[in-house]
Amino acid sequence: MELLNEDVKNNSSQYDIDERDKNIDYRRVSNLNVYMKRHFISLTDDLSKIDEWQGGDIVVFEKHIGVISDKRNKNGVPYLIHHTAVQLDYEENILEKRDDIIAHYRIS
Repeated sequence: MELLNEDVKNNSSQYDIDERDKNIDYRRVSNLNVYMKRHFISLTDDLSKIDEWQGGDIVVFEKHIGVISDKRNKNGVPYLIHHTAVQLDYEENILEKRDDIIAHYRIS
C-alpha cells in the first residue's frame, strides 16, 4: 500500500487517476498493474509456455488479480490462488478457462 501510494504520488502521469485516494488506490487492478509493470519483471501471458509460469508469480486479469500456485494440472498449467465471491476453493484449476489475462509478473 505504502509503496504504491508513494509511486502514484511521485509518478502521477503514469497512472490514470483523476483524484488520488490513498485508502483505495492500492486496491484497484489498473493501478496495481501500472505499479507492477514499473517495478516487477514482466513475463509471458502465453499459457503454452508453461515453464515460464512459477509459483508466486502474479497474474493480472482485466478486473482481477491472482497468484500462481506451485500445483499444476495434468497439462502442466499451474493452478491460480485467488478470491471471488462464488468460488469454493481459493486454489483453482482455471487459467486455461480464462481469456482475460492482461499481464504476468514476477517480483525480483
